[in-house]
Amino acid sequence: MPRIYEADEVIIAKIMRDHLNSWPKKPAVFMLEDIDKDAPSLMIQQLASAEKKRVYVNGSYVGVWNFAVYMRVDGEDTASKLDAIACLSELCDWLSEKDSNGKFINLPAISDKKTPTNIEISSSPSIAANYENGVKDYQVLLSLEYYSRR
Repeated sequence: MPRIYEADEVIIAKIMRDHLNSWPKKPAVFMLEDIDKDAPSLMIQQLASAEKKRVYVNGSYVGVWNFAVYMRVDGEDTASKLDAIACLSELCDWLSEKDSNGKFINLPAISDKKTPTNIEISSSPSIAANYENGVKDYQVLLSLEYYSRR
């Protein structure tokens, strides 16, 4: 797939971070590619450059932006693990929620020319890092698909 100009990636990352911070159930503020040392904390990270999935004759295209959401928790107990997994699962449910017409209702507004069309959860929430002090990072991988008009 052709790569999309870098400014698109940065704009989408900032918009997604702001949008995730509007989630009513967030246990902490979402940071962009920086996770707080204190738990609980949340981070959004771009995984790969945004790509054009489909290009139309008029210059419009369908783009895909891949990202991960991380949650840091502190605790050796099963309850902490289940809380992190449940939190990331609820976030995915919120982003994937649709109205009675099958339209996503909790995707971010990117711009007048870029409209989100789909969100795909690429992995189930799972452990990403386990530290000696008992802190653990959990992650979920997602892909935001959008239509860009020219």
